[in-house]
Amino acid sequence: MPQPERFDVVVIGAGIAGLVATLELLDRLEPGKRILLLDRCQPQELGGLAREAFGGMFMVDTREQRRSGIRDSVTLALEDWLRVAEFEDGDVWPRRWAEEYVARARDEVGNWLKGHGVRFFPVVSWAERGVYGDGNSVPRFHLTWGTGKALVDQVWGAIERHPTRTRLEVRFGTRACELITDSAMVTGCRIASEAHGHAGRDGDAGASGDLGPVIEVDAEHVVIAAGGVGGNLEIVRREWPPELGKPPKEILMGSHYYADGAMHEEVRRIGGNVTHISRMWNYADAVRHPSPRRPLHGLKLIPPRSGLVLDPTGRRYGPIPLIPTFDAYYALKRMCEDERGYYWMICNWKIARRELDVSGSQHNPSIREKRLGRFLLSILLGKPTLVRHFVDRCPDFVSARSLPELAQRMQAVTGDGALDPAVMEQDVNGYDATIARGKPLFNDDQLRRIAQLRNWRGDRLRTCAFQPIVDPKAMPLIAIRMTVMARKSLGGIQTDLSSRVLRPDGEPIGGLYAVGEAAGFGGGGMHGKRSLEGTFLGGCVFTGRVAGTAIAAARTGAPAPTAH
Repeated sequence: MPQPERFDVVVIGAGIAGLVATLELLDRLEPGKRILLLDRCQPQELGGLAREAFGGMFMVDTREQRRSGIRDSVTLALEDWLRVAEFEDGDVWPRRWAEEYVARARDEVGNWLKGHGVRFFPVVSWAERGVYGDGNSVPRFHLTWGTGKALVDQVWGAIERHPTRTRLEVRFGTRACELITDSAMVTGCRIASEAHGHAGRDGDAGASGDLGPVIEVDAEHVVIAAGGVGGNLEIVRREWPPELGKPPKEILMGSHYYADGAMHEEVRRIGGNVTHISRMWNYADAVRHPSPRRPLHGLKLIPPRSGLVLDPTGRRYGPIPLIPTFDAYYALKRMCEDERGYYWMICNWKIARRELDVSGSQHNPSIREKRLGRFLLSILLGKPTLVRHFVDRCPDFVSARSLPELAQRMQAVTGDGALDPAVMEQDVNGYDATIARGKPLFNDDQLRRIAQLRNWRGDRLRTCAFQPIVDPKAMPLIAIRMTVMARKSLGGIQTDLSSRVLRPDGEPIGGLYAVGEAAGFGGGGMHGKRSLEGTFLGGCVFTGRVAGTAIAAARTGAPAPTAH
């Protein structure tokens, strides 16, 4: 083996958490100290899953909220978080991380990003209201202007322009194979170049190309920013939450293909604590990608609120109607009640054009490219081009001019004989009949929820005014088969409030840190059992900053200061 290379800090993973940690280190490390940033991806993929993300951030009591008349507070936000998280008695570090994030996200995530040129929409979105109003009490989802791509580009731009940029070496196509320890401390890692060839046949990101010569790297500090486990469907199935029954036969891939859990296993090998891996944030409102770039490539929809969600037999969910945007976990739980692992959304062209959207940067070009005029037009006119694209090219979309014809095409998609056309027609026509009676006689919980949606200006223009499904003026009818997609890990490598990796006894492993999704976004699971959305990218930024600050403080022997 060649002579070891020497760096002061190695950051494993160039997703948004690793990039933020790197930028913080450049800002804070004493002169002359060297940093090595590794990632298995290629340069054009820099930023990992964040580059593909929509770019929402959960923040509290912000200028954007106050301008919209939203009264929010750390106390209210933490009440919401803890109610949804359902922390258990042993979740000490996850809860402490949750408390820190809620209290500090506005200033140390949002304002810090603004200082690096990131901008947010002035109107805050209201995600995860909860089935019973038990989610976010007020809107907190701050959407990045430019999507996650702009977030990555701004942070990477700050790194590239940094006056001490020469202290940083970046190696793409490089894998961290092993952590090196000495006297219970991490003293570096072994790395190797990796041939570019990511996901295997079943979407298992662990299948990759040949490795080049192994190189040993000595370092005083190693930061793991390698993502979660959602890119490894073998782990997703093995750790599937027991309350959701058996894992579905079909699971689409929505995570990054290098989020394979390899570094979690390596941390376990050296005695670190990895917790709550069975806590995942998977989605039920996903479809197959019209132009897949990898096996089982899925896309998360933002499904129409005015559409009806039906089980595989064609029966409408009840007594509480299923509206996936209100509570993603509840939608997944209802879907998984049926072993077939899918459900149908029935709507029409008018509803889809106004309300259908896709989460992520790829299918939001007006936001991604910061084209304000086109974005405003999409708010006013809807997204007919997007709907047409999916109807024509996505195998999970079908359209027709009548319910019987639609049922035939739906049956052709699944081929399982589950759909009963008579049941579907009865439930769709029953809903339409309720609308026909007029607003004074509405007695349907979905219509009450639509009324509540239209009360918030962030939703009013994107929500139809009590639109029936079968309407000659709104044709054609559209059916969307939605299924499970693996996305994010809520559990991970346990860390203290300085992002130091902990052993099961609570003692830190010297020299080792974990950030972002690898750390369950802090503490090995700061979300608990469920998420309020927008907390993933924010958690990556927050933990990355904390780790960079703590490492700089550790090198001077000073207590870790608060990042600001």
